[in-house]
Amino acid sequence: MNQLDQKRPLLIYDGTLGELYGIFFKNLLLQILTIGIYRFWATTNNRRYIWSHMRFQDERFEYTGTGGELFKGFLLAIGVIFGAAFAAGVLSAVVRAATKSAALGALPVIALYLLVAVLAGGAIFSAQRYRLSRTQWCGIRGGMTGSALGYGVRVLLYGLLCIVTLGQMTPWTSMRLTERRLNASSFGSLPFHFEGRARAVYGLFLATFIGVAVLLVVLFMAFLKGALAAMHVGHVPRPGTGESLATLGSLLLFYLLFFIGVTLIRCFYAAALARHIMGNTTLGSQLRFGSSVTAGRLLGLQFGNLAIIVFTLGFGAPIVRHRLMRFAADTLQVAGHLDPQTLGQSDQAPPLTGEGMLNLLDHGGAF
Repeated sequence: MNQLDQKRPLLIYDGTLGELYGIFFKNLLLQILTIGIYRFWATTNNRRYIWSHMRFQDERFEYTGTGGELFKGFLLAIGVIFGAAFAAGVLSAVVRAATKSAALGALPVIALYLLVAVLAGGAIFSAQRYRLSRTQWCGIRGGMTGSALGYGVRVLLYGLLCIVTLGQMTPWTSMRLTERRLNASSFGSLPFHFEGRARAVYGLFLATFIGVAVLLVVLFMAFLKGALAAMHVGHVPRPGTGESLATLGSLLLFYLLFFIGVTLIRCFYAAALARHIMGNTTLGSQLRFGSSVTAGRLLGLQFGNLAIIVFTLGFGAPIVRHRLMRFAADTLQVAGHLDPQTLGQSDQAPPLTGEGMLNLLDHGGAF
């Protein structure tokens, strides 16, 4: 691939709000009638529409997953988590009875928490594997190698490393985990490749870290110091009084301004991280990716979507989805050309069920 190739938009999105709202209201009605069970099929309906309205090189994508696969994956995840919890409870009782030690009896419960943390981390990996395997372009599907459990262990260990270093290893861990996911991924016979450098974004991360710390101190001094000092000396305002309402208002204002401030500060780092990851990702030797995302555009997307959801009481979800797809199509870039005639089919065995663990332990992402 010529490294001087000019990047162009990676995707063309031609979905419409009217069609998205038709899917939204159908899904909403059926979820109400089925007490929420239809949400797996609702997810599939949304994905099929969005995938089919995304084009690359004038060829549309196709989503081949089913609601049944997502539902079976969810049931399997429930079985694993509840089975592990039951086993930990029984083992804890046995150990406590045998040793008369509450500390030893707590070990199985601690192990359960660690297992759940590993499964939650690995769920991101397995969800990406499922979605890639159900994504087709010109009849070619994606694939993924590697172990979700191994990825989950890394998420846990890297998380502990970030805690020990007061967050300073966050850029490094982000690069290593992204490498693990992308370098295990392929589309057809071509592998993805990413090699990140934490130092490329560490300066912005450090500025973000310091900015958030300063914001926290300033807001604490402005809104909470007086209330906490009064409580420290034993003066607790009675519920329903003007003083208690003022304290509650200060607390709510503190959280609101902190959320807004953190979002404003972090968007510069988030945009730089996205540009670095996309700009250092390739598919075989044919495609080189990039991103034109900026802090301003990312900020507008986030606050715009939040306002839409809040002021429409959730009924603006199709608008949010539409905005996300347009944002992706506008900012993702690619250089090079991919000839589907030379692209072999993936040799990775597709998973039999959907991303059940992610649905159980997390929100499951935007789609």
